[in-house]
Amino acid sequence: MRIFYNTSTGNSLYVAKIIEESFKDCELISISNALKENIKNVNDAVIGFVYPIHCGGVPIVVNNFISKLNINEDAYIFAIGVTGGGGANNSFSQINKLLPHNLKINNYCTIKYISNYTRMSKNPTETRAKSAIKENESVLLNFIESLKKREINSKDFKSIIGDIEYKLWKDYYRNKDKKFNVNDNCIGCSMCKKICPVDNIIIENNKPKWSGNCTDCMACINICPKEAINIGKSTIKKNRYLNPYIKREELL
Repeated sequence: MRIFYNTSTGNSLYVAKIIEESFKDCELISISNALKENIKNVNDAVIGFVYPIHCGGVPIVVNNFISKLNINEDAYIFAIGVTGGGGANNSFSQINKLLPHNLKINNYCTIKYISNYTRMSKNPTETRAKSAIKENESVLLNFIESLKKREINSKDFKSIIGDIEYKLWKDYYRNKDKKFNVNDNCIGCSMCKKICPVDNIIIENNKPKWSGNCTDCMACINICPKEAINIGKSTIKKNRYLNPYIKREELL
């Protein structure tokens, strides 16, 4: 089994690690790294995708990765959308359209934590985050049992309005990093550069500079140990978020 995960705050990595613990032969692979290494051929019998929900759908890097994959036609495929409390069905629909050979997801699960989209809302406190993780524990464990049995749980997912909103965000909302800035709290640790899934950050004069290819994942903002990165002035007083059970180093 191989699980391809995408994460910016650690939530999806946490979910993937819980699944990994329940299977003997299970490999976790960062989708960002898989893209950079140009991994295209996946012949495993069981393939999973674990990812956060961005604008109601899959993150841009997940879209790019799955669209290039060659997968064993007999593979058992599952997907887990980790949300901020909403649904993930539109992401499953997107994956079904992206999979080759008319393959479809065999099993799926929605894990509902709390929104950490720093651009638009406040992030959860560590206490609230742990509570949400605990509340979804049984959902995840039940899904793991379903995976062990290779159960089939599939349907046609349709969301026309969701598709339109997602496309506008993905393809027409340009310069997602336009207002990104860094203040004097920056210590030049380069964590922001290392975590960026698309190499959108360069370091100049020991500080980050964004190149205009942002995927709106908020990873650089949340991982900064000094909260030195902001979007204009709107995030200055907002707390940052990382999954309380994942170390910063695991995200790099």
